[in-house]
Amino acid sequence: MTVQCGCCGAEIPSTDRIDYRLNRPEQLIGVPGEQLGAPTGGLLVGPGGDSYLRCLLPVRLTGGTELVFGAWMKISKVDAMYAHAVWDNDAEYTNLRVCGSFANIIRPWDLFGVPVEAAVLNADELPYYTSHPVLDGEWDRDEVLCRIRQPLPVPVRETLGEVWTVERTQGMRCVVEGHTVWFSSPGRKVSLDVYADRTGGSPSDFLGAVLDGYPASAEHSVTHDGEELRHAFWLSEVIDGHEEQVFHGHVVRRGTMLSVRCVHRYPADRAWAQHVLNSVRYIG
Repeated sequence: MTVQCGCCGAEIPSTDRIDYRLNRPEQLIGVPGEQLGAPTGGLLVGPGGDSYLRCLLPVRLTGGTELVFGAWMKISKVDAMYAHAVWDNDAEYTNLRVCGSFANIIRPWDLFGVPVEAAVLNADELPYYTSHPVLDGEWDRDEVLCRIRQPLPVPVRETLGEVWTVERTQGMRCVVEGHTVWFSSPGRKVSLDVYADRTGGSPSDFLGAVLDGYPASAEHSVTHDGEELRHAFWLSEVIDGHEEQVFHGHVVRRGTMLSVRCVHRYPADRAWAQHVLNSVRYIG
């Protein structure tokens, strides 16, 4: 199974392993490329001579998913010279063992600077971390993956306003602009906003105030489930010169509302837009 990348449209294979490469050590972010040395594909040297080795960090997530970070370790200059010397010699490379300090910030953990160790497990791969605080645990999949804003090959549940969650469909990137959260992939876009009602009115009154000005002739649907009110309607709108299908959804509880707006070009995506609304959960 494949999904489309929300950045470039390329296919992303959907497997139980997700590889996520961290571009640079934290201390080298923003340093001009011409000031960095890269003697091999896995070594990086900063302008002050600090040396870093990229190693693979496998993280077990709930649901059987494995997230493998390509993350940096700060190592000694002696270890860096040895790694460089054996990098292209399979027989000697397999004996590579290094220790140092973790050189990236990855959330939800606080791991920057912790002592770590790595070793080559497979001659055709980067070294793997063999001593690292996350190796022995199993971590909540959504709590970890929601920190990655780039497109992922699996759906991820995002938390909004501390009281709502919604599914970010596989292949969609996530961007936060002010108070609005955006999901996007080729041909699809979702905007999500959380509103607070301080009037103390009913969910119906709250929804009515939000809908003021929308056309009454639109295709509306309203459902009640206990204290929760769900509402949706469809419109066709011209956006950037193209006719787009626009789905407006609202999930309302007393005092709070999550607004969902899905834009897509093809009528066949109506089921996807409805799925986004159906995935909304109240956790407050």
